Amino acid sequence: MRLRTLLVLPAILALAHPAAAQVMGPATFHRYNPAYRVVPPRASGIARPKVTIPIPLGLVQVLRDSTVWDTDSSYYNPLQLVNYILNPPLYLEVKRAPTPSNDVEFSIAQNELIIDLGASQAIVPESFEIGGSLRPFNLGAGAAGFRFGVLGWVHNEITLRLDDSLRAVLKDAAPIRPNSRYGIGVDGIVQGGLAPEVSWAGLALGDIAGGLYVGGAARYYLGTTYAALNGQAGLTTGDTIFSSANPLTEDVAGRLSTADPSVASGTGVGVDLGVVWASGPLELGLGLTDIGATLTWSKTDVDTLVWDADSNQVVETALARDVETKTKLPVSGLAHGAYAFPTGTVVHGGVLRNRRGTLVSAGAEQRLGVFTVRGGLVRDQRARLQYAWGGGVRLGPVGLDVGFFTHSRSLSTGRSITMSTTLSVY
Repeated sequence: MRLRTLLVLPAILALAHPAAAQVMGPATFHRYNPAYRVVPPRASGIARPKVTIPIPLGLVQVLRDSTVWDTDSSYYNPLQLVNYILNPPLYLEVKRAPTPSNDVEFSIAQNELIIDLGASQAIVPESFEIGGSLRPFNLGAGAAGFRFGVLGWVHNEITLRLDDSLRAVLKDAAPIRPNSRYGIGVDGIVQGGLAPEVSWAGLALGDIAGGLYVGGAARYYLGTTYAALNGQAGLTTGDTIFSSANPLTEDVAGRLSTADPSVASGTGVGVDLGVVWASGPLELGLGLTDIGATLTWSKTDVDTLVWDADSNQVVETALARDVETKTKLPVSGLAHGAYAFPTGTVVHGGVLRNRRGTLVSAGAEQRLGVFTVRGGLVRDQRARLQYAWGGGVRLGPVGLDVGFFTHSRSLSTGRSITMSTTLSVY
C-alpha cells in the first residue's frame, strides 16, 4: 500500500543523514563548493582526505536499545524511537538528553476527559518539521580539472500541525469536551534518486601563491522515488463522551501523489557553482548548490484518502493517473573561510544557509606531529549554541579521527553528546 510506504520512507531516509552538528571544515566546503576540489593545500593547512568512511557504532547501540524494541519491557518508551528519527543513530550517543516519560495521568468524568502528559507536555509543538537535502555518496574520477561521476540525492520535508483544540489537550491538559473535533494536519514530500554529473574546476586568476579558483558542476537528476501527501485527520466526540453510542467519529481527508519508477522516473537538470580565493595561508569561498534543480515526474498517480468506517481503515480512491508533476530541490549556500598559521594551527568557519535556516560555525585545529586536536562552536538552525571537540592520528596514508559534538535534535530541550568515529584515506 502506497500510504504505508510514505510513512516508512521518512524514517529510513533520516537514518541516512550524517551527523550535521560538527564544526564545518574542508569536507563540508567540498560538499557545497565545487571550486574547492582543486585548491591546493595551504602551507601548514588542514590535510584533506580523499575518502572518509564513518564507523557506525551508533547502529550497534540502537539495535540493543530495549526502550525501543522490547515492547513488553517496563522501560519501553515509544518516544525514544522518535528521538532516533530526529537524531540519526549512525554515531554513538555518549550522553542523551532525558527522553520525556510516557507516563500519563487521566481524569475521567461522565462528560469530561483530561489527559495530563506530565513532563511530555514540554515537547508538544504547534508544528513539527523534519527534513532536508543530502547526498549519501558521490563517486567519480577525472583529470585536468574535469571530473565525471554519479551521486545519490535525497530530499524530504515532513510537517505535522496540531489544531488549537488538540494542542490545548496535549500541551495544557485542557479537558476533552463533547461535540468537539481534535485534529492534525500533515504535509510531506519524499524524493530521491541518482544524478550523473560533469564538473570542472580550475585557477581563473593569479597563481598558486595567490589566486581565484572557480568551479561548477552540471548534473542530470534521475528521480527514482517520489511521494507527496497533503491531508488531515481528526476525532470528533459525541454528545456524551463515555455513554454515547458513538463516542468518537474518525475522519481523514487527504491527497496522496506517487510516482512508479518502473513506469517513468523524474528528470531534471541543475548546477552547483563555487569560487575560492586562496592567498598564502588564507582561503575564502562561496558556494551554491542545486541551482535550477526542477524535476518533472511525467507519470504520477493521485489518490484521495478517506476514512472508511465499515472497514475501520484509510481507503485510497483513484483521482487521476499519469499526471505530470514538477518538484524543486531547495538551493543551499555556504560562505566559508580558513587560515593556517605557521605553527600548525588552523582556524576555519562558515555560514550555511538552506531551507531549514542558518547554521554558523567556527573552529580550530592544531597539529602535534602525527596527532591533531580540534574544537569549535556551532550556532545551529534552532539558534542554539553547540560545541564540538576531538582529535585524530594519522599514520602514513591512513588516519583515525574521533570527535564529540553536542546537539539539540532530540525531543527534549536539553543537549545530547554524540561521538563520531571516522577512518580517512589520504
